[in-house]
Amino acid sequence: MKDLLPVLQTLVWPIAIGLFLWWNKKAFLRVVAALTRRIEEGAPVKAGAVEIGAAPSLPTVPKETDPRQIDELPHDIYMVHAARRDRTLDSGDYEYYRLRIFLEADAPERLDEVAAVTYRLHPTFKDPIRSVTDRKSNFELRTAGWGEFNMTAEISFKGGKKLVVERYINLPGSAA
Repeated sequence: MKDLLPVLQTLVWPIAIGLFLWWNKKAFLRVVAALTRRIEEGAPVKAGAVEIGAAPSLPTVPKETDPRQIDELPHDIYMVHAARRDRTLDSGDYEYYRLRIFLEADAPERLDEVAAVTYRLHPTFKDPIRSVTDRKSNFELRTAGWGEFNMTAEISFKGGKKLVVERYINLPGSAA
C-alpha cells in the first residue's frame, strides 16, 4: 500500500480533470469548436500569455495576367514534369521538392524543330520566366518549389511558329 500512494497521488489531478471535462463535455466541446472555427478563419486566440494563431498564410501574389492564348488540345508536343521531395531545401513550414520540367512529343524527332522554350512558372518563383534552348535535354528546366501550380511553356519553332502549352505541376502524395 505504501508503494501505491505515490502512484495514486500522481493520478489524482489527471482523474479530476478528466471527470470535470466528462461532466461538462457539452460546454467543453462548444469551446473547442469555437476555438477551431476562430483559428480556421484566421483570427488569433489569446489567453493570458498564450496565443494561438492560424496557420501561416501563403504570401500574397498579384493576379498574373498572361496575354498568350493556350493552344487547344490535342497537340503533338507537350510539357511533362517529375517532382522529388528534398528535405535539405525545406525552409520554415514549407516542404520543398526538386522539379524537372521538360518536353516530350508523340514523334521524338518533332522536338528537333524547336528552337527554344520559355517556361512561365508561378509568380512566387524568383525569375518566374525562364528560357531553355538545350535540345539534348528535351528543353529541361530544373528548379525547386514548395507548392502546386499551373504553368505554361511557350514553344518557339525554328520556322517562327509558336505553341503554348499548359501543365498543372503537382507534387507526390497530393490528390490531383
